[in-house]
Amino acid sequence: MNKTATPLLMKSELLQGEELLQSFGANALLPLHPDAGGAGAPPYVLGASAPLKVLGMLHLTNYRLKFKPATPSEADFSIFLPAISGVRNVSSWFVWKFRIRMHDETWIDFLRWGVRPVIVAVTAARTHAEELDWKAIGADISAAPDKLGAWSILPPDDQPTLSVASVE
Repeated sequence: MNKTATPLLMKSELLQGEELLQSFGANALLPLHPDAGGAGAPPYVLGASAPLKVLGMLHLTNYRLKFKPATPSEADFSIFLPAISGVRNVSSWFVWKFRIRMHDETWIDFLRWGVRPVIVAVTAARTHAEELDWKAIGADISAAPDKLGAWSILPPDDQPTLSVASVE
């Protein structure tokens, strides 16, 4: 039997000055890299198809979105707000889904009933994040990479947006 836990975001996982704004139950649709698990191969390729559905929680902070899976064997990840170019509803028929698109035109999809509150919250947080000092936050990111998760999409000013995930 698979063991699952409530994927809460702990204070110890936050960067200096980071605050939790909201949390949403969501399934991340993670497109597997064709050679996932191979030597040097990244686990996921954003903007690709054939996703793996991972149940978890999407935590919105004033710096990023952090996805924490319910199953400990799955990888958690972070998407920093400045890396996001837009969030939109891509639901169809009976599938409620929203897409987070990065500036490099890659994306990641999430399944969730009630996508509108997530889209509104992320859009508002992105607007407020533009006012933050990302050079200083970049130093905090560099000092605590273990708080980001197994892979992350960093702010473009800190370093180029990485749309191909890598395991640290």
